Amino acid sequence: MTAYTSDRRPQMGWGEAVPQFFNSNVTVKNWALGGRSSRSFYYETTRWPAILPQINSGDYVIIQFAHNDQKYGSDYAGYGTYAFCSDGSGNGETCTGATDAVDSTVDKSEHSYYQFLKRYVTEVRAKGAYPILMSPIVRKYFSGSTITSTGQHNLTAVLGTETAVRGDYVAAMKAVATAYSVPFVDITAETKAIVESYGDAAATANLYIAADSTHPQVLFANLIAKRAVEGMKTLNILKDYMIPVTSLIASPSTLDWSTRYVTVPSTKSVTLSAFDLSPAASSVTVTAPSSEFLLSLDNTTWSSSVSIPYTNSAFTSTLYVKFTPAAVQSYSGVLTFSLGGVAMSTSVAVSGTGISAGAGVDSYASWFTAGTALTAVTDGLVTASDVTVSGLSATTSKVLAVDGQDTTVARYTVTSVSRVATEYLQFAVAPASGTFNVDTISAYLASSGGSTVQADMEYSTDLSTWTKLNADAALAFVPKETMFKESYSVAIVVPTGSTLYLRIYPWNTAGTAGKQIALYNVKVSGKASQ
Repeated sequence: MTAYTSDRRPQMGWGEAVPQFFNSNVTVKNWALGGRSSRSFYYETTRWPAILPQINSGDYVIIQFAHNDQKYGSDYAGYGTYAFCSDGSGNGETCTGATDAVDSTVDKSEHSYYQFLKRYVTEVRAKGAYPILMSPIVRKYFSGSTITSTGQHNLTAVLGTETAVRGDYVAAMKAVATAYSVPFVDITAETKAIVESYGDAAATANLYIAADSTHPQVLFANLIAKRAVEGMKTLNILKDYMIPVTSLIASPSTLDWSTRYVTVPSTKSVTLSAFDLSPAASSVTVTAPSSEFLLSLDNTTWSSSVSIPYTNSAFTSTLYVKFTPAAVQSYSGVLTFSLGGVAMSTSVAVSGTGISAGAGVDSYASWFTAGTALTAVTDGLVTASDVTVSGLSATTSKVLAVDGQDTTVARYTVTSVSRVATEYLQFAVAPASGTFNVDTISAYLASSGGSTVQADMEYSTDLSTWTKLNADAALAFVPKETMFKESYSVAIVVPTGSTLYLRIYPWNTAGTAGKQIALYNVKVSGKASQ
């Protein structure tokens, strides 16, 4: 449900898509924030304690939790809940008045999903507002062609060292809705139907981000929002304020080539997803703003406009856009879309600047931008190798906040109590033909599982002489599970035929098990020339 900035696309929270379904008389405020459970959200200073005073009489408040309620182990105290009760009774209403079965410091009501939903409902109504309970979206956990019970938030196996199963979170929400006469929209059932209709492979490609089986891409976020609003309409909630929406979604919605050499083409792509188109079978036409921007559906045949045929009122297609600056100047405009000769509201902003052959082109290489994937992402006139892992073992990815946004990050187990020369992650980037003038090296790093992981960052152009970026002291990451951006301004010249190597050496001062270094968006950037 969380709102994400455009640089994080294709990841999108479904709450971002809700406003399009209402007229201007409805104001939508999205207070969701990723990584929270019904328990942690209730107590976090900037969440429920700050939000509740802003709720006014007559407001409608959508309440949706469950994914992070399922945390266990060291995360249980702050986040974990049982669907009904930790005593295994399956009775949420009576889950109070005794010590929690896992966290002996609090009453069992403090780890009851049912009890926290009850609190939200009661406190919203005390403000004269109207709560709406919406069950969580499914995780993409397939067994054959069907989403598993765990994917539907019905946990039937004991987690870790706990003694009771967590239970069915959707059933618990339904029980609260019934007991307290709260409107309920079964988003779990709706998203189960959507995801199963795509199947595992297509859902991976079109619905969920590449990093995990939890967070939606742009298309899925819009489909979820549509089902949520339709559910409200069925319940006669705000239906007089709803407007019909034909959705054509472009991800990303902005293409920026920064600087490119005059007459040298460079290609980027956009994923187009559409649903509820009318008529049911036709074609959508895409038109470029000028001759410097050409379009293609196969990355081979190029023209100033293309038509995308569709059936069944929907399609998903990749649109390739080639930018070839004709002169030393800036170019900008928008790709426009039409259906049956009628303009659609969707657009894609395009921009780029032509520069002379002697100037440098903005270029970069980055790694770990999609969970645990080792593949490098490049832009401009550079090439890069996949991550080299030496002496370290990858473990499960984890969702942590990066710049306040829910992000799946890679993690590697660290056990050595001090730096070991053979334990590192290596990143390599080189100019495609000319010289790469590197001006910035950065990475988001964290100590996970504890706050005792430290690291050094070093670079070299010959694998022999190394320069430490954090010259004064080892990088330390306190508190744990907090992503820190380490960024260094440098002046490194990488000539033709040479490679810049970056290494991150982690160690664990405690030497105990269960500690990891977490990484996201390790990046080397600067200007490259031909």
